[in-house]
Amino acid sequence: MRLAFLGTAAAEGLPAVFCNCPACARAKERGGRDVRTRSQILIDDDTLFDFPMDTYMHMLAYKLDLSKVKRVLITHAHMDHCYPQEFCMRGGPFAHCMSESCVCVYGNATVRDMFLSDTAREMREEVRSNITLVALRPYDDVNSGDMRIVALPAKHTAGEECLVYYIHRGGTGALLLNDTGVLDKSVYERAADMGAKANIVAMDCTYGARKHGAGRHMGLYDIVEQRELMQQAGLLAPDAQVYATHFSHNSDLDYDGLCAAAKPHGVHIAYDGLVVRA
Repeated sequence: MRLAFLGTAAAEGLPAVFCNCPACARAKERGGRDVRTRSQILIDDDTLFDFPMDTYMHMLAYKLDLSKVKRVLITHAHMDHCYPQEFCMRGGPFAHCMSESCVCVYGNATVRDMFLSDTAREMREEVRSNITLVALRPYDDVNSGDMRIVALPAKHTAGEECLVYYIHRGGTGALLLNDTGVLDKSVYERAADMGAKANIVAMDCTYGARKHGAGRHMGLYDIVEQRELMQQAGLLAPDAQVYATHFSHNSDLDYDGLCAAAKPHGVHIAYDGLVVRA
């Protein structure tokens, strides 16, 4: 499995869109790995994990053929993870010679409803007919072509059944946790009971080298504790790689500072453009 981190920032981006704090000023000056667009991962060229407003920028930056994407896994209905208006352009007269005619969008019921309402005015019927919306609930287990998808409960927005995902393909498993606070060990135990085994883990690190605890995001020290719970549950492969992503300028640390904090714990710091394989 090949995972490309197209974007690794929280909702406001880094530098944040209207901010002049020291972290944002530093990122503007230095560029490179200190600049982060909204979080998104491309898996094996045919699967997107989340669909933020920066998807168009990712297509340009990495020269992607996004018409190859067969499925999109959306965690929740915030605009930095679900920007459905872009799908109005997925067909004539806005798109020609596409690699795949159809795409399947997975998410919770709120995502489905948001998708329909936000595209109602502009999406043509011939475009809509090639988009399948699948509403998932926690612990739903579905097959999409040669990919297995297991939806797991996230801890994020009150009143919305936010999701994270375990995916499996070709003998490799990945656990993708964007925008979630710490999860109870029982979530990992149930995933393991369902046969999940993760070779790659990507986890929310909005609060940088801190511990966020009971909130709706995580920091580095929450990641370390969550990894231990995953190991206790038997969810991780022996050589599992753990990547921190979804960073905010409020963590105050640049890429080098994050790497220095994470290295003693064996956690890798993702950056825009990072490609990992397992």
